Amino acid sequence: MGIAQFVLGRGEDGAATTDVVMALLESDALSINERQRGRFPAAMLLIRSGRGAQAMGILEDMQAQALQDGDIRLQIASLSTIAQLRVTDFDDPEGALGYYRQAYRLASAPGQPMIPQRVVLGYELGYTLLLLGQIDEAAALFQEADVAAAKFPELALIQIRIASHRAEILRLKGELPKAQTQLQDVLVRLRELGDAAGEVVALQRLARVSLGLERMGAARESAEQALRLAEAGKMPMEQRDSLYLLADIASASGEAQIAADYAGRARALDRAEGREKTAQKLARLQATAARELQPEQVLARQDASRARLLRDLGLAALAIIALVSLVLLVRTRRQKHRLAELSTTDPLTGLMNRRAADGALQALTADGRRAALLLLDVDAFKSINDRFGHDIGDAALSQIARCLREACDVGDVVARWGGEEFLVARGDTSRMAAFALAEHLRRQVERLRVDDGRGGTLPLTVSTGVSSLPVFPSDTPRWQDAIRVADRALYVAKRAGRNAWAGVWGLEAGDGVDVYSVLDNPGHALQQGWIEIGGNRPMDWSQVRPKAAGGTRGGGGPVRQETASRP
Repeated sequence: MGIAQFVLGRGEDGAATTDVVMALLESDALSINERQRGRFPAAMLLIRSGRGAQAMGILEDMQAQALQDGDIRLQIASLSTIAQLRVTDFDDPEGALGYYRQAYRLASAPGQPMIPQRVVLGYELGYTLLLLGQIDEAAALFQEADVAAAKFPELALIQIRIASHRAEILRLKGELPKAQTQLQDVLVRLRELGDAAGEVVALQRLARVSLGLERMGAARESAEQALRLAEAGKMPMEQRDSLYLLADIASASGEAQIAADYAGRARALDRAEGREKTAQKLARLQATAARELQPEQVLARQDASRARLLRDLGLAALAIIALVSLVLLVRTRRQKHRLAELSTTDPLTGLMNRRAADGALQALTADGRRAALLLLDVDAFKSINDRFGHDIGDAALSQIARCLREACDVGDVVARWGGEEFLVARGDTSRMAAFALAEHLRRQVERLRVDDGRGGTLPLTVSTGVSSLPVFPSDTPRWQDAIRVADRALYVAKRAGRNAWAGVWGLEAGDGVDVYSVLDNPGHALQQGWIEIGGNRPMDWSQVRPKAAGGTRGGGGPVRQETASRP
């Protein structure tokens, strides 16, 4: 019932039903098996109602149980729900893709029946690929899901949504009139079924088609209608996407300030969706404060002791001396704590500085697992300072720092590496996840808008270089080597036109290879099978970085790479 309420756009009713479900799950009337069966659907409801962190807690427990019992059905459900979290709660389809693929492989294994859940899983994998612009593979999965869904009357809604996705594929291929006709037909069918969520997405796509046809009035009308439906249905992700869409339409119409207002509202909604993360951070701050308040508790006890001691005038002086000494001790400890904090924190952004990042990077690989290291450089930052002044440049750096911190996971290392460069590192991760993180951060920064002090806004982008840490699986985890490789990749991304990322991931075949062999000639390293490379667009890895900037040499012809793009 809760899922139906959300689909119909009755978000408040859906949220209330979610609360009822969560209360029922804690009821003593349920058996252990009933409680286990109910927790995954409950997690799905929590995701729909914007309570992703609570859903993740359920998922972590359930995944551990699934792995312990060897229950493939529960493992599939766990993987697919985590993937949905990455898409809906974190706007990270790249991060979701690996989970969906793994779940779909398990569901499609020999002997697994074609049940509705498997059809839905194939559909969701196709939709994620569509979000990433991988339209050929998406189209194939939609075709398979469409044929299979016809066997199950309860999946009629899936078939209509597939029709919407096929219209979006037409738009991406430039067939705008055909896409427009198909979307208008889809909207009629979605309204007949009362699928408010699907209607919002179809309206957004219709607005994109109108924008492509330069029909600004029609584009704005569809986008505003989508926003009203999303707001009425309490759909945070759809609200945010509609606001960004309206910002794009206003920008294309030359209405810079209106575009900035819409983008600002979308960013505010992004931050509002992170309330639970903020609550977790607040809880940690409170715990730290409680530890630091212990000296005051000692002082309170000392005050009580002093009252008794003062009855004896002969001991009064000793009590006062003890109290003063304790106060001085507390002050000294606080000063040392503050000095230590200042020595490890960048004063402008509040992120850890290079010194603190050094220790954090060493700790990140202490368990022997590989990490991902990203260097992010703000594009055209010197021109920002020159044109708008250093105060605007500082504001831009502060905004980017906050954006990176909010877009990363709690355990990630996020630091200001120096000047306009930032460092992000994530432990125990894979090549696919590392490249997905780079694209996720690129898109989040791209959405930022900073007041330029002249009545306008300043668009910001970053270029990113990615490296594995250690560079090769059996290497000693020297972050200095990973920095060199990431810096080489960053140069490639800059040369590819900025607002881009490029990555190098060392493979087992490269164990024992000197890292400078990769820096000098990535093309040769790729041919030898030592590395895999990637980027969000085609790039020329044969470009030689000037020695003054990096001290490396290069050579070889153009290098092939895998690319990750989006519509």
